[in-house]
Amino acid sequence: MRIAILIVGAAVYYIIWFMLAKMLIKTFQIKRKLPVMIGLLSFGTIPLFCVIDYIWRGIKFVEFIAYIGYIELAFFIYYVLSLAFVILVKKIIVLIRKTKINLVSKSSILISSVMSLFICVWGLLGAQIPEYTYHKMDIGVEEKLKVTVVSDIHYGATGSFLSLKNMVKNINKTNPDIVLLVGDVFDNKIKNLDHSYFVNTMNNITSKYGVYAVTGNHEFMQNNLEEIASFYEGTNIKLLLDEEVVVNDVVRIVGRIDYRGGRKELNEVISDSNLPLIVLDHQPQFYRDAKNLADLQISGHTHNGQIFPGEILIFFLNLIAFQSPSDGVHRYNDFTLAITRGYGTWGFPMRLTGPSQIMVFEL
Repeated sequence: MRIAILIVGAAVYYIIWFMLAKMLIKTFQIKRKLPVMIGLLSFGTIPLFCVIDYIWRGIKFVEFIAYIGYIELAFFIYYVLSLAFVILVKKIIVLIRKTKINLVSKSSILISSVMSLFICVWGLLGAQIPEYTYHKMDIGVEEKLKVTVVSDIHYGATGSFLSLKNMVKNINKTNPDIVLLVGDVFDNKIKNLDHSYFVNTMNNITSKYGVYAVTGNHEFMQNNLEEIASFYEGTNIKLLLDEEVVVNDVVRIVGRIDYRGGRKELNEVISDSNLPLIVLDHQPQFYRDAKNLADLQISGHTHNGQIFPGEILIFFLNLIAFQSPSDGVHRYNDFTLAITRGYGTWGFPMRLTGPSQIMVFEL
């Protein structure tokens, strides 16, 4: 199924790219059509390295070209959308003024290029400048707790310009009592990652009652559970693998293994206790497992689509396939589901459906 989608997507991409190349040649009246067409189509092939990198991780040259490919592909997407918008506006003007206007002109191409460039730069900034979102809620905790949540860091993912050092500084700015890392913390084979850098950097997180993490689906794409657990060795992070911990005798935290890794039923993990319960489950669509057992579930995974129109697609995918929300905080009587759009990026090194997010709960 994935291969079929990939083939269809590549075919559509090249058809559109070919049509755009013909349009450029015609609009700018280029005489040497064949070499220019070959050059444009060759340039359009660069994003294919993104697919190659996804299949064979750890090849530095491929990673470098893939970085360029993701940015080029993003520019392509927003150039097509911008050009369609410019043509639509011109068409409306023609209908209103009842005059003739060249719908596809040099100015149309220039305006569309500038619009696409602006969108891409905005997205790059959105991935680097995080937004802090604060949520106050009463779940019956006997002492006030500040819980800082970061998800979908994707350390090691091609296309991500993430600085772990900056992320740790941003987390520490919240002065947290507890820090929660809700899956997809790293995204590569562990042999391709700088383990010592990860350990030394993440150990600079300052938290009164500790740092807790769970697995996401991306860790399992390249590693098994034993390898994932080994990557946390040497850190001050407690990786919760279908485990419950009691923090300062006031709140319980259960960390579920991502469903991709195989896991126990939630009721097999939780204790018989009256202390408030927070469940960490990377993917939000399984929130019904916790709805009658926990006070709060925190998830990530969706990135809220990450780039437009991704948020629309992910909204309807979760709604139709899982009857689940895909972003934000949702209350169901005494239960709350919180979905963060995440801190890092996957694929495109930009965020256009909301900037990188650090979610802070004041309980």
